[in-house]
Amino acid sequence: MVMRKILLVALAAVAMVSCSENEEFENGSTTNRIQFGTVVKTGTKALVATTENFSAFTVSAYKTTDVMGPTVQLSTGFMDDVEVTKPSAEWQYAGNYYWPISGKLQFFATSPAQTLDITTAAGYPNFDYTVKAVADQEDLVAANVIDQVKSESAISLPFQHLLTQVNFTIKGEVADFIYTVSKLVIKGAKDKATFTFDGSSTVGAWSNLAASASGVTYEYAGSPVSVTPTTAEPDASAAFETSGNALFMLMPQDDLTGVTLDVTYTAAPKDKSSEYTWNDTKVVTLTGSWGMGKNIRYTLTLTNNATPIKFTPKVDTWTDATGTFTGL
Repeated sequence: MVMRKILLVALAAVAMVSCSENEEFENGSTTNRIQFGTVVKTGTKALVATTENFSAFTVSAYKTTDVMGPTVQLSTGFMDDVEVTKPSAEWQYAGNYYWPISGKLQFFATSPAQTLDITTAAGYPNFDYTVKAVADQEDLVAANVIDQVKSESAISLPFQHLLTQVNFTIKGEVADFIYTVSKLVIKGAKDKATFTFDGSSTVGAWSNLAASASGVTYEYAGSPVSVTPTTAEPDASAAFETSGNALFMLMPQDDLTGVTLDVTYTAAPKDKSSEYTWNDTKVVTLTGSWGMGKNIRYTLTLTNNATPIKFTPKVDTWTDATGTFTGL
């Protein structure tokens, strides 16, 4: 199910502004320091961000005269790629950042850090992203808060999950068989796109979806996963991902045309587990869509492909015969 765990943390900015900055900023008192709070919304092997493990993000702030919009040209120089971490109980970052006397601040944050592009075109920042190999996949989150002016309250950065969790569960069709999956391979999914912020509560959207190379695949080849339904428990199931993780963290896409799943598994009677009735790979066509920030779970019902040994007894009829005896 879609994860909806809320993360609230406090972040206080520290240090003083330099003399050259004092001409543009008010006195560097505690009430003038820029403060942040974060909210991770709508949760999506990659570790899924939670209250306990969210420990770093990178934020940039751009100062503008006008309210933010598609024709506003952002420029660097205010807060550029500032890393915020939580080495202990308190969030910390290095630098001297205070509210300006005039103008508005536009905040954009990502975790892990991404390279924001503000020079190619006016308007909101964007960044390119390519989904990593399975072993290195990550939960990518981002937030934006626009048109902010001096406030003694912390700026709340509502982080949204930008990718899609794709998870799998297996079930068995016939009771008292053990079904063991050794490999899952997703083929045909696009893995590269451009994310553009939009200043809204949904943060932004993906565009320019494409495949970064020919034949991109995502493979699970970890420990085999087994399930054994019984007459008492015919709907027994087993999931591949561990708690707090996603099996695959993939690029959202509305059209799954051409996306398939190879499932390599064995099936055997549970009391003769080496006597396989199936030991091969089947191809499944995936359907639906992968929405941003969604947890998609496919349940695979495996068949045993067993052909029962049958007997049809037949007893031949007696053949009548006659005999002749002579010389008695």
